[in-house]
Amino acid sequence: MRRDWSGEDGSMLVETLIAILILSIGLLAMAQVSVFSVMSSKSYGRDASKSTAFAHSKLDELQSLRFTDTTTNTCQAFPFPADGAGLTAGGSIAPSDPVANYADYLDSSGVRTASGSALFTRQWQILDDEANVKRIIVTVTSDRSYRNGTPPSTTLVTFKTP
Repeated sequence: MRRDWSGEDGSMLVETLIAILILSIGLLAMAQVSVFSVMSSKSYGRDASKSTAFAHSKLDELQSLRFTDTTTNTCQAFPFPADGAGLTAGGSIAPSDPVANYADYLDSSGVRTASGSALFTRQWQILDDEANVKRIIVTVTSDRSYRNGTPPSTTLVTFKTP
């Protein structure tokens, strides 16, 4: 029993090879998208975590000041000089509107640096809510540019009493 292959022209094999080629191209495209997605998520997550840690650090600095402090400069590194605003009401948390004595700039390790080389902007606002209550708001924003979406930022709020 011999099978007669004379009527076959190989079209089934060509169709299979074309289907494998199309499938391979699709899988390679999906792999590139997956790699980009993982890398973007990693960078965004890293910056979001750091901005939260840097916001907590600034809240700790401000909480450690006396309730009546009006001169400590927490924009500088410790030991803080006495040429700042302390817990005087003022400041802004709008990322486009940093106020002198209520903003500092950080590198990737959280060390204070000049605004031109900063990777994070940290701003705070002090509000006198009542006679013996101050509201402290700290916002940290990543200065990296993200093509898809806004940079991560963290806003923390606490209250201070005498």
